[in-house]
Amino acid sequence: MSSLLNHVLFSGRLQFLHKVSTLEEMVEDLGKQFRLAADDLAEGTSLNPKKMWAEVDRDHYDLNTCLREAIVVFKSFLIALPESQLVAFQNAVREQSQLQEAHLPSHQAEIRHRRMTAIAGESSSLLARRAPWKPTRGISAPSGVSV
Repeated sequence: MSSLLNHVLFSGRLQFLHKVSTLEEMVEDLGKQFRLAADDLAEGTSLNPKKMWAEVDRDHYDLNTCLREAIVVFKSFLIALPESQLVAFQNAVREQSQLQEAHLPSHQAEIRHRRMTAIAGESSSLLARRAPWKPTRGISAPSGVSV
């Protein structure tokens, strides 16, 4: 029922953006919880260290699950990305990586929060068929793209 509701209410592009946004929020919240618990353990201020270690372990598991889901979403994005746009995407990633290494401000916030452009004349229904947004087995990046 939930899957049917998603297909009725959200286009493939909106499903993708919703998934990315949800993962971002989850990682941010889990990271805060993890850091607080780890700080309490490191400083020895925890009233119940055993409970805190269990919380750190749960947060680690959840963060790892989010990472794996992000990898699936990224691979789905690469599959949906037209081959003609792969070089431009690779250059954008390379440029942002170089700016981060040089400790220069990047335009990442502008890229991440702007409206997503249509993919070379494809409708959102075609995009939804080409790129599964839920985890599937055997997804691999297009040939020539290393992940």
